[in-house]
Amino acid sequence: MSIGVEKYWKSWAAALLLGSSGAGAAQGAAAVSGPELVRSYCSGCHQEQAGKFERISDIRKTPEGWVMTLFRMRQMHGLNLGDDVRDALVRYLADTQGLAPAESAAGRFALERRPNAQDIDLGPEIGVMCGRCHTLARVSLQRRDEAEWLKLAHTHVGQWTSIEYSASGRDRPWWQIASGPLPGKLAALFPFSSSAWNEWQSRPVRDLGGSWVVVGHVPGGKDFYGTARIERDAGGDFAAHYQLADVTGFAMNGDSKAILYTGYEWRGSAQIGARSLREVYAVSDDGNRIAGRWFDAAHAEEGGEWTAVREGGAPQVLAVLPQSLRAGTTTTVTIVGNGLGAATLPVSFGAGTSVTKVERSAQRIRALVTVAANAAPGMRAVSTGAAVGKLAVYAQIDQLNVVPGYAIARLGGGRVEPVSAQFEAMGFTRLPGGELLALGPVSAEWTSMPFDAEAKRTEDEKFAGHFDMRGRFLPSAAGPNPAREFSGDNVGNLTVVARAADSSRTLEGRGHLIVTVQRWITPPIY
Repeated sequence: MSIGVEKYWKSWAAALLLGSSGAGAAQGAAAVSGPELVRSYCSGCHQEQAGKFERISDIRKTPEGWVMTLFRMRQMHGLNLGDDVRDALVRYLADTQGLAPAESAAGRFALERRPNAQDIDLGPEIGVMCGRCHTLARVSLQRRDEAEWLKLAHTHVGQWTSIEYSASGRDRPWWQIASGPLPGKLAALFPFSSSAWNEWQSRPVRDLGGSWVVVGHVPGGKDFYGTARIERDAGGDFAAHYQLADVTGFAMNGDSKAILYTGYEWRGSAQIGARSLREVYAVSDDGNRIAGRWFDAAHAEEGGEWTAVREGGAPQVLAVLPQSLRAGTTTTVTIVGNGLGAATLPVSFGAGTSVTKVERSAQRIRALVTVAANAAPGMRAVSTGAAVGKLAVYAQIDQLNVVPGYAIARLGGGRVEPVSAQFEAMGFTRLPGGELLALGPVSAEWTSMPFDAEAKRTEDEKFAGHFDMRGRFLPSAAGPNPAREFSGDNVGNLTVVARAADSSRTLEGRGHLIVTVQRWITPPIY
């Protein structure tokens, strides 16, 4: 496919998050019933019998899955839809033929576009038959019966006629497996009919309007917290106004517009300061918690964790920032949560600590915490009334881990954006019993070195890219590079090295990074 197709993919993915047609969809195509939309735009190929449409009515998918289906209809079969029609079809199909929260849980990392996430394990046969071309999360994020899974195998061969010869497919009787036992196995794992979906459909859609407490973490960056005010507009979509700040006090205010698919799948587009962000969140069954990931509109690998709980709920601690304190130090600590404002309730950080200068509101407590020099290392309960959180106390850092331990970055070039890789250095202290206690992210210096002798010989470290101060690897531009052997590309096989000072010692952690070629096509689900 061409770069033009990739740009078109991005426009469809953005429409899923933005609701591109806005009021036009509400007044136009969205005013038409879902079945009538399918009848008008799909029944030319998918015959209707007794209110069911051939193939369409026998599949359930996530919003992203339905976007990909409509995109394929355009690319392969010439179906051209206006934005309002496309948006309305995706909404209807995701709402009536989607996945229940329990069904989408295993593959959520793919929806949230989490970089370097480990794929799900569906066993060696499915891993080879399906996982050589795309993630197994993509397989898990759809539901079909055995007959429909078999039809999907036929679709693969019909539209990608060389599939048996690609990705080492001829190391086994590929078609005999794909048309024989595989559909039954997939139907057993991911059936069209399920009690989870039946139960979810019977639940009312929760009203998300109101005030929310927000807390989050940016890998390689800073923790943040604050509030969100969510309102529902006349067309049923949502708008959120954020008042956030990171732990240094830097303001991160902004606004978001979002669509709620399937009663829980929040897909939003936000402007936070100067950054355009995408939001992929899931709403809890009771409608009182929203959690997921936001990421940069142009670089999905750059993002952060996001959790919001409805204000006024039961007392709870969402986060204690920072996550750990060193013995013999005094630090400003922030507790974020619900029901924290009662001035009569003491704030405790556990044995060996003392607290002064307490400032509090219903959603935040800020206090100056001193940890005694002889405080025993271990986990402390942080409490105020019924709200309880955790804080680690340590005397020294004993181990440094690079997270992720294995990552992939991609070169950029021309109109194809590079894909960076973000690392964090995670500290651990060893308790008297020998077990390791996690301390959270620690500041580190980042470098790389050749992973093996071949990487050293080809000078991969010199050509592949470099680290910035926060542990983000920035890959080089794509080749060919006449300065490399055979004018090779600027790929690399690198060891990631993080070094952190701890008193008079320096600790080191290592990871593995592959810097590879551009990704030309980036669908909503890999």
